Amino acid sequence: MQMNQRNTERGATNGLTAPANLLKTKLRRGNWLSLGAGLLATLLLLFALPALHAQTTAQISGIVTDNTGAVIPGANVALVNEATQDTRVVKSNGEGLYSFPALLPSSYTIKVSAKGFEPKTLTGLVLHAGDERSVPAFALAIGSETQTVTVEAAGEMIPQDNGARSDVLSSKDIENLALEGRDTTELLKVLPGATTMSGGLTQNNPTFSDLSISANESAIGNGININGVPNRGGTALLSDGVSVLDPGDMASSIGIINPEMTAEVSVQTSNFGAYVQNGPVVVSAISKSGTSHLHGTAYFVARNDVLNANGWQQNHQGVPKAGAHYYYPGGNVGGPIPFTHKKAFIWGGYERFLQNPGNGNILESYIPTPEMMKGDFSTDNADNNVLCPNGFSSTAQGNWCNNLAGTVLPDGTAITPGPGTTGSIIPSQYIDPGAAALASFWPKANANPATTAGGYNYYAPVVAPNDGWVYRIRMDYNLNDNNKFYVSYQQAYSSTLAQGNGAHIYWTPGNSIPAPGGG
Repeated sequence: MQMNQRNTERGATNGLTAPANLLKTKLRRGNWLSLGAGLLATLLLLFALPALHAQTTAQISGIVTDNTGAVIPGANVALVNEATQDTRVVKSNGEGLYSFPALLPSSYTIKVSAKGFEPKTLTGLVLHAGDERSVPAFALAIGSETQTVTVEAAGEMIPQDNGARSDVLSSKDIENLALEGRDTTELLKVLPGATTMSGGLTQNNPTFSDLSISANESAIGNGININGVPNRGGTALLSDGVSVLDPGDMASSIGIINPEMTAEVSVQTSNFGAYVQNGPVVVSAISKSGTSHLHGTAYFVARNDVLNANGWQQNHQGVPKAGAHYYYPGGNVGGPIPFTHKKAFIWGGYERFLQNPGNGNILESYIPTPEMMKGDFSTDNADNNVLCPNGFSSTAQGNWCNNLAGTVLPDGTAITPGPGTTGSIIPSQYIDPGAAALASFWPKANANPATTAGGYNYYAPVVAPNDGWVYRIRMDYNLNDNNKFYVSYQQAYSSTLAQGNGAHIYWTPGNSIPAPGGG
């Protein structure tokens, strides 16, 4: 069952003259915070410059003409970010051309005006990260400069100005597409050319987890392959322009791309320009940011096993259903920073992970009986254990050292044969006290090997909660028309038992038992 209720990294654009401009700012009432925000953004920008990538911004260009097709030089072209109302103004050159480089992904309005012509406005121009768009010619009609013609942009009327093959998951896609976990990159499996690699010959599920997520979850490099590139290392994953793949950890992600904190995800698969610093496939996630109006969201995503049946093996062993659940409460808020004259915007989001996979992890083993601990491996010892009637078990799988026939003692003699025909007895003087002490922490046998598949006498479902949290903050600062900065920061934490059961750190071999003191 799943319920989901929602509402609706650094980088820079253009010049680097912010420090000089900021020092000349007149400190009128309310400008102190604006100055502080600008200095902070500038300092963060200077440290972040080596990590900037072209995949975080877009650019548009076009031409201004009259109704006959003659170019209009010197026309005023204003570009307005519809989310923040930030405005950039340029003039068309002698050939009537204009261009706006380094634009953050958003929806834009273009307003064109020239003396003696009716102004014209194009609204709803949506730009994604990495876009290079050519706007159709603005054909201005001769007439009053107070009467404006407004046109709403359609996606097909603004062609790409390059041959790059790319796909985009918009915020609406992220909100509406079915997402089982909380990792946005899981949605990339719906794109053309994306394939899901299974976990091996005996597993049909992907290698990434779409159930219990972690602070560094990602389907990139863990099961989703795009455009036929290698599973690990063939795809770059950027978050606000910063690579979040760890080349020293099999190209796994070091940060989760949370759906409630992501505005869009663009995927470039081929034919992009030389300015793209990564590849051959580039996945670029852009985080949400503040707008000109204060807005916030609270949500709760829930999934549990209320309608699931208990497993046969759990029922056979008398183990009740543990009650698996995956709960994700969270919220976010964004808007203009007060007293900055809507030059600075901030956005922040937080989500809690409350994950309990139930009895999904099972440990099965064969625990030495009390007789074995005393050295008696015979088949008919007198002190029989109820759960394991004999020291020797013919049903146990693997090499359990049940039959000690032929074993030579340290003094060179063979061990004493046991009363039965199979097994043997180790004299007490040859039982190492250190080994006996180490073996004392072994749990008690709790299953009958005669009726348990595999001959195990120990069965332990392990409940492994994987709780944690993630938060992300982004600040955008519009210093002037030519200098605009943003910085984002994400931190996350999650904790679970190693290998899901805590028996071992790197891998859990068969017949394991829990480590002393817990996982």
